[in-house]
Amino acid sequence: MSSPLTEVLTFFDEWKPTLADMLSSMERRFTDQTIWENVGISRTVGFSEAKAFMDGFAQMKPIESGEVIVHHAAEAGNIVLTERTDNFHDKSGNLIVSLKLMGVFEMEGPKIIAWRDYFDTAKGF
Repeated sequence: MSSPLTEVLTFFDEWKPTLADMLSSMERRFTDQTIWENVGISRTVGFSEAKAFMDGFAQMKPIESGEVIVHHAAEAGNIVLTERTDNFHDKSGNLIVSLKLMGVFEMEGPKIIAWRDYFDTAKGF
């Protein structure tokens, strides 16, 4: 079995090349009870709510693809911490959103039990 850190890094790699790939990866890795929280912005439970959030985000910003640049990562037991930049691009490949953030993942094998991202909400999307 892969380590929790390896599972999280693989999850990020699965975000490419399209938004549909990102959503497919989320669907595979979320459980019905997975809590995904963008602290100060949203909190979802399960894939259906997470997809609704991403659909709304994509209506605000015409994202077509996402990439994750991991600056630092650490694991302790089933917890993974990631300092990273999440970049989102439009259909032409132009960067339209770039978020520097800190994330916390609680893993159970390949499944994400909880995912919390912390970033400067004052900068907005």
